[in-house]
Amino acid sequence: MSFEQKNNENKTKKFDFDELEKELAFTDYENNAAAAGNEKSLNEKPLNEKPLNEKPLNEKPLNEKPLNEMLSNGDYENNDQAYGIVTAGVEPIEMTPTGSKIIGYVTADQRETVRLGTYVIIPYENENLFGKITKLQYRPEFSSDDATEIHTQRMLAKKGARINENDYKLLTSIDPICILYEKNKKGGLQRRMADRIPKPNTPILPVLDKEKVQVGLNIPEEGIFLGHLSVGGELVKTHQMPPTVAYYLRNDYVSGDPLIFRHMLVCGSTGTGKTFLTKNILRQFEADDNRYRLRSDPKLKSPPCLVIMDPQDEYSQLYEDSKVTEADQFSFDSEKIAYGGFQNTKTFVAKVEGENYAGKSKADQMEFTIPFAFVKKNPWILETAGLPDNQKNGLELLVEDYFKRAANKNNPSTYLGFKAFIEDPDNRDYYTEQTKKIHEASYDGIVRKVLNKEYGRVFDQDAKPITELYKTLFAPGQISVFPTEYINSSRIRDLIVLVMMTVIVNNKLNTSGNADIKNTPIILVLDEAHRYLSNAEGVMSGKIISKFAEAAKQGRKEGLGLFLITQDPQDIETEILKQINTKIVLNLNNDAAINAVKIPKDYEKRVPYLKKGQMIIHSPDNGDIVEITGLNSCVVKHE
Repeated sequence: MSFEQKNNENKTKKFDFDELEKELAFTDYENNAAAAGNEKSLNEKPLNEKPLNEKPLNEKPLNEKPLNEMLSNGDYENNDQAYGIVTAGVEPIEMTPTGSKIIGYVTADQRETVRLGTYVIIPYENENLFGKITKLQYRPEFSSDDATEIHTQRMLAKKGARINENDYKLLTSIDPICILYEKNKKGGLQRRMADRIPKPNTPILPVLDKEKVQVGLNIPEEGIFLGHLSVGGELVKTHQMPPTVAYYLRNDYVSGDPLIFRHMLVCGSTGTGKTFLTKNILRQFEADDNRYRLRSDPKLKSPPCLVIMDPQDEYSQLYEDSKVTEADQFSFDSEKIAYGGFQNTKTFVAKVEGENYAGKSKADQMEFTIPFAFVKKNPWILETAGLPDNQKNGLELLVEDYFKRAANKNNPSTYLGFKAFIEDPDNRDYYTEQTKKIHEASYDGIVRKVLNKEYGRVFDQDAKPITELYKTLFAPGQISVFPTEYINSSRIRDLIVLVMMTVIVNNKLNTSGNADIKNTPIILVLDEAHRYLSNAEGVMSGKIISKFAEAAKQGRKEGLGLFLITQDPQDIETEILKQINTKIVLNLNNDAAINAVKIPKDYEKRVPYLKKGQMIIHSPDNGDIVEITGLNSCVVKHE
């Protein structure tokens, strides 16, 4: 055949990878190590080479004790469950005061089960290193180059598995968390800092004992249930029943005050399940046996009062039961999770002219009104009108003088009386012309903004004044819900929430505060917290920010816990955010929001990928930072 004929034949002939393989003598890619530049087959073994699991009769085991005896304090009967072994063949095993380098080799049959963040045990003779996988890396077993055009095209054309796991090493980096040991049989499992280096060839084992997980991560064995430990959205499973590992928030006085009094934050974008999760958590605070010390007498304890600012009218449903399956009941009972509607839930409705509340819940309802007399000691409440500084100062002066004059004349202090006072031309002339205490333009601005008709709809309505309801509002063992969704005016909604915040904070911090508020353990739940705890101009007064910052600092002493809920944590005043010990972070897709919660960088990267119900828990006084997954079922009604 001439060269020309052969060339024309090649042009019409379809390219055949199998033919190319024969020409290159790659007759068996999977089992011929020549494909990796090695002369011997992967399955071929020299005559003098021992199998990997075969030991000479006179060879001593890695440790003085047999492996099954070494692991007798765990759940492992053999090494079939091991992910692999610690290896020094790739890099040296190191432990220093500032860091460590522990490399593990993962066996081929365990590679699909290993994930970033997986918790592991590496045994010593009589104790265990508890750690976490922080890096996964594939390396070729033999010297080869798979980054070539021919190899790539061949793999793309191949059907089925494109890799023989035996041709590659899967290596892990393990971050040691602590050493688990038993001081004595009565002392139980304890932990200390990781101060021992693991030996090469030691098995890397899954953690299948619930106690090891809890002690290893320093998680309390009981307390306020938040969710179940998970890695990458998959629940951590153990050999106990139920197999899940419950994550609790410390709720006793063994190591200080319960952590709710060091405050909590739940943050997540819209639609991530904040309300569902919050209902499940709040119900735990009203468990039958939950009690906190009274400030008046620390020897006495009482259940808390939950005060909930509810902008979407969702939390009154804490009163009602949810549909719970038998399987759920078994799990809840086993893990001491409170469930079912809380019967002592009450809805307190601010009476607003022209607005009617049609509640979703069957909980008892009671109307109240805000007396204008409340403004006497809190004139900044009227600053929701958006006053500049010079007008704020003028307003405070007018409020002070009005209440003095009303008291001298034995007149009731009402909003209508204050309105008449500042509209009086003689008073205007006195403040702007005779005494020059208020600039004319400022005075007119105060009148224009403070005399907004919306204030006339909320003050001094036909209902019982809130100042006469403290004993009812803040009763121990009660959930008091304050809905605001039914109110069309955002200014009135904000005013009601600010009044309630002020009532609680003022009475908790003042030595002469109302005894019903001061002595009752209170958990203040503030949804849309960024609206009220931000320094944004025209939204909030610096005075409430400073009071809340002080309340956050003294919460443990005063029996006041803040439970803040927001989708914009970056807008909450920094001084308040600093006082929050427990941060529950659901999915956030805003870099500013993620940065604001200040969690470790490796967890920051996970936040935008968290699925609904997944969350990161950062609570330094409770345990190590972890990922958990909330319950699939709501323990109370949620619609």
